[in-house]
Formats: sequence, structure tokens, C-alpha cells
Amino acid sequence: MKILDRYLLKEHAPPFLLALCLLTFILLMDKLFELINLIIGKRVPVLTVLQVFGLSLPYILAMTIPMAVLVAVLSVFGRMAQDNELTALKSSGLPLLRLVLAPLAASLALAAGVYVFSDRVLPEANHALKNLMMDIHQAKPELGLKENIFNSDFPGYNIMVRKVDSRSSGLRDIIIYEQAPGSAPRIILAESGRMSVDPGGALLRLELNRGEIHEADPGDPGRYHRMSFRTHAINLPYDAGQVAQVRTSRGDREMTSAMMRAVIARVDSAIAGLRSQLADTALPAWQRDDLRQEIVNRTGDIRRYQVEIQKKLAIPVACVVFVLLGIPLASFTRRGGMGASFGLSLAFFTLYYLCLVGGEELADRQLLSPVLAMWLADILMGAAGAGLLLWQNFEWRGRRTAP
Repeated sequence: MKILDRYLLKEHAPPFLLALCLLTFILLMDKLFELINLIIGKRVPVLTVLQVFGLSLPYILAMTIPMAVLVAVLSVFGRMAQDNELTALKSSGLPLLRLVLAPLAASLALAAGVYVFSDRVLPEANHALKNLMMDIHQAKPELGLKENIFNSDFPGYNIMVRKVDSRSSGLRDIIIYEQAPGSAPRIILAESGRMSVDPGGALLRLELNRGEIHEADPGDPGRYHRMSFRTHAINLPYDAGQVAQVRTSRGDREMTSAMMRAVIARVDSAIAGLRSQLADTALPAWQRDDLRQEIVNRTGDIRRYQVEIQKKLAIPVACVVFVLLGIPLASFTRRGGMGASFGLSLAFFTLYYLCLVGGEELADRQLLSPVLAMWLADILMGAAGAGLLLWQNFEWRGRRTAP
């Protein structure tokens, strides 16, 4: 490796690491407040909260690594332009494109690493995080209740709690609207209560203290029964088998590319079966409409997986795109401080993120192909960066050879 290449890589390392730490910290700020609330407000063990923090990091890192590349490139080449190092290299007859080789090679290696990280490590971390959060809510089921909002997660019951005391796992001022099949609705009021899961995980028990049960008289709607109680227990519907199925199932962000391709193949096969049924002219109109809607829904599932596969590729390639874009921008601005680099990078980060989110939405609505939707930002910024770089290299050589 040439001395110049080693010098450039050495100069990029400190601002890259600093930008990576700062960007990761900024994106984690919202998560940090939530984690602090789990420790202080909801009394979740510190070790469990640290596990949540560690499992939340991979998703953030997959986004901040490409961002840190742009900040580092702007910082290094902006400082070199400001200190006239680029002018000295230009005078020595070195083309600008020669300076790109080392950062570009490093960005290619980094992009490959980010892809492997996003495709192998990130899905497992997301899956483990989902199960860990389920463990937390199973140990403290009251955490799933929001204050002053009716919760309808349990069939036949609408529950509102005025105050959730996370420290004591207690509930205050409880209102329950119960509508059991084949019976009159009941309203249950209680001053306090506690929710718990039995050790076997097959029963969710709500114990109420000091309250009343109001129930309409089925024979005379104008009358109702009121019963006071000191303690009353309700066994809420809790399907342990369904919970176990949710634990083992994986969403698109919990799958590797190979897993998603296998799912796409299975859905494609199912769609082919539905289309063969649709070809039967003897089917009634309503059944044909149902089949068409099912095909549309399953096609949407395929596109969702295709978008995620392309995203796993497109985001790592942003490392290379930001090198191509950052070098000519730094030469133009001639400012190399971290503050200036962060400020200039912010606009491109925002544009890239908007293209990514907007493209994903358009792909989900079947208005844009998944490939174009996820690669649009890389194509536009990469083309702009390569064009500026070639133009600046031509100008560099023209000025050097001018009499």
C-alpha cells in the first residue's frame, strides 16, 4: 500500500469513529429515555434493560455506519482542501481520482461487512428483542396497559385504568366493560387491582379490590343489578399457544434474505393455486372477488419481503455512494471541521432517509418496483457524486496542464 493510501485511511479512522458514536447516541436518545423509564418508573431489572439496550444497537448501527462514512470523508478532504494539501498534490501531478482509491476500497469492504451484519446479525437481534419484550410484559403484564385508554386486547373485555403504579405493579381506578357472548353486558368498577400471569403461563388473572358490578336486567331493560364486592377475580382470555407461536414466528425484519426468498417462493406457489381456482368459470361472483382480493393481499406480502431484501443491499452500498459524493463536496466547500461536516451531511442524510421511507411506501402500494424504490437514493446520489468527481478531476487536470 502506498504511503498516500495509508495516510488517507489513517486520517479517516478518528472522524469515522467519532461520528459513529455521536450519530448512534443521537438516534438512541429516544430509546434511552424509554430504558431509563423501565428502570426507574417500572422497576424492570437493570440487567434486563441492558439486554434491551444491547439488542437495540444493531438496528441503529446499520443506519449510522453509512452516515459516519460521509461525515469522515467530508471532514478529511475538507481539511485537506483547507490546509492546501490538495493543492500540493495537484501540483505534484497526482490526479484527483487517484485519491479516491483508498477510501473507495475501504468503503467497499465496509459495505460488505454492513451487509453481512444486516443480513445475519440484525434479524437475530430483532427476534431476540421481540421475545425479550414479551418476557418483560409477561412478568409485568400491567406494562401493556396505557392509562386513561380503553384496552381491547382481551376478547369480550374493554379495560381502562386511570393509574398504573409500575413500582408496586398495582392498578388504580379501574373500569371494565364486559360483553360475554349470549349474556347481558356488565360494567365493573374497582378502586384498585393487580394483574398477574400464573407460573404455567396459561392464565392471566385480574384481581380487583373494593368495587361494584353493574348489570342490566335481561327481563326488564329499565332495571339493573348492582353488587358490591371487597375482592373479585377475573380470568382474562390468554392463549398460551398463540403466544408461543408469536415467539417462534418471524416478521420480515427478523429474517435473513434466504429466509425471505423461501417465504416468497411459498407465497408464489399459493398464488398460483389461487389463480387456478379463479380460472374456474363455475365459481359464483362473490367467491371470485374473494379470490382476487386474496391474490392482491398475498402479492402485497411478496412485495414487502422484496423491499426488505433490497433494503439490506441498498443501505450498505450507501457507504460507497457517500465516498463518491463526499470527496467533491469537500473540495468545493474547503471546510474540514466536524461541525461543518455534520451540518453538510445532515441535508444528505435527510434526503436519503426520505427517499428510503418514501420508496418503501410507494413499493408497498405497488406504485414502484421494490428494486427501484430501495435503490433510488443510491442511484441519484451515486450518479451525482460520480459526475461531480469526474468533472472536478477534469478541471483539476486542466488547471494543472494550463500554460
